[in-house]
Amino acid sequence: MSKIVMSPSYPAFCAALRDRGHEIIPTDRIEIFLKPEQYHADMQLLRMNEMIFLLRECEGLSEKLSEYKTVRCENSVGKNYPENAILNFLYLNNKLYGKASAIDNSIREYCLKNCIEIRNVNQGYAGCSTLVVNNKAVVTSDISIEKALKNDGAEVLLISPGHIRLEGFDHGFIGGCSGTIDKKVFFLGNLHDHPDCDRIISFISRHDAEYEILCEDIPLTDIGGIVQINPRSGP
Repeated sequence: MSKIVMSPSYPAFCAALRDRGHEIIPTDRIEIFLKPEQYHADMQLLRMNEMIFLLRECEGLSEKLSEYKTVRCENSVGKNYPENAILNFLYLNNKLYGKASAIDNSIREYCLKNCIEIRNVNQGYAGCSTLVVNNKAVVTSDISIEKALKNDGAEVLLISPGHIRLEGFDHGFIGGCSGTIDKKVFFLGNLHDHPDCDRIISFISRHDAEYEILCEDIPLTDIGGIVQINPRSGP
C-alpha cells in the first residue's frame, strides 16, 4: 500500500485512490494562502530522496508524518507569490528546479550538504507546473522548465497552457491535476477534455508507464497534486 499526501477538499478523488488501495494523508489548511490553495500538497511539502520538507505552519501534517524524516522550513510562508512558493520546487535527478530566490534556507542548506544542484527557472510554481512520468520524462506547459530540463538530458513534452480547472484562477497546472504513484500516472478529472490529451497519453505509453483517469465526470482539476511518500530510511 502506498501512502499519499493530498488535499481532502475533493472527496471523490480521495475515495477513488483509496478504492485502489492507497492510504490518504490529508494536508493541513494554511489560512494565509488564498482559499483555492489552502490545502494544496505541492505548496505544503517537498520530498527529496528520503527527506520531506514541510512548511513550518504544517503542525498537523508534521504529526501525521512523524514516522518519516521531516524538516520544517525556517521561513514563514507568505500569502502572495513568490512568498507562497517556498516549497513549490521540482526535484529530479539530483537537481532542484524553481525560483532560486524563493527557496527556503532549510532546503538550500540540504542541497549544499548533499551536492544537489539548484537550477533557477522563471516559473516559481515549478512543482505544480510539471508532471513527472519518470526520471527521464516529464510533461509541462512552461517554456523555462522545458528548456532547463532538456539541457539536463530529460525528454520533455510541452503542452498547451490552461484547460485545467483551478477555482478562483484562470487555470491550473498539469502537475497539480496529476501524480505518479508506483510508476502509474493518475489524472484527477477528465483528461479527454484537454486538447493535448492524445499527445500526453502517447508520451506516457512511449515511456513504458501506465495511466488512469479518476472521476471522468469531473473536469480536469488542479488540487495541488498528489505526493507519494516513502518509509523512513535509517535511524
